[in-house]
Amino acid sequence: MKIKFIIAFFSLALINLIFSCSESKDNELNKKQESIKKLPFEKRFKREIESKLQIPVNEKYTYKIYKDFLNLDDVKDAVITVNRLDFALNEASKSENTAQIAEAGYTGNYNFFFYYDGKTDQISNPIAVASSPQVPLEVKLENIQSEFFKDITITYHIRNSAFKNYYLMMNGNIQLMFQWKLFDAIGTTNPEANYLEYETGSYNEFKDIVIYKGKIKNYSPLVKDIYNYNPVIEKDGVKLYRFFFDKRTLKYSTND
Repeated sequence: MKIKFIIAFFSLALINLIFSCSESKDNELNKKQESIKKLPFEKRFKREIESKLQIPVNEKYTYKIYKDFLNLDDVKDAVITVNRLDFALNEASKSENTAQIAEAGYTGNYNFFFYYDGKTDQISNPIAVASSPQVPLEVKLENIQSEFFKDITITYHIRNSAFKNYYLMMNGNIQLMFQWKLFDAIGTTNPEANYLEYETGSYNEFKDIVIYKGKIKNYSPLVKDIYNYNPVIEKDGVKLYRFFFDKRTLKYSTND
């Protein structure tokens, strides 16, 4: 009986020790998170994005903050973009296909954005936008579904082309609702361009997105630096498509 009692006693003691250690770690993590929340906003979000992206202390990266009202509450929110060009170049240098990776514009998951909800004081997990890291993400906050708050649109580059994504906030989650090419084939004799315009929604409060054929005003086929070239696109007069927001799929659709 004594042996059974001793075994039971030490088993109970071990269980208590494990729970005590686990509780101690949870308390320590909670204290750390609370202390981070007390930091000034910029220091705090830098800590969070470095942790979520596992950015080492010696890596150089850039970020940009865009603040506005992104929902119906009366607290400003933010979009934070992160560009990891140095990391992309370093990764490519370790590959056996460095030249091919460079030719493809180092395209990969090196551009990210985060959503910050001002009311809940929470920063989302990173959302990767596969693109050429030589060009950071360009955020434009636009009135797509309401005049009372903005929606997130992001332009990104893949080599000599650029695309625009439209994001929808739904139940605290961010999802892609529309995507279109802005231009392509920069540096060639026959570049392509599209011009996007908004009109009153055909079926609901979301504005229609109308696509026109575009023309680049400031173009020369001698463009060498395709990543720093900013084309000025004007409407060429030819309407190509009209997209309307479909609430069943939560995406833009077209009858054209």
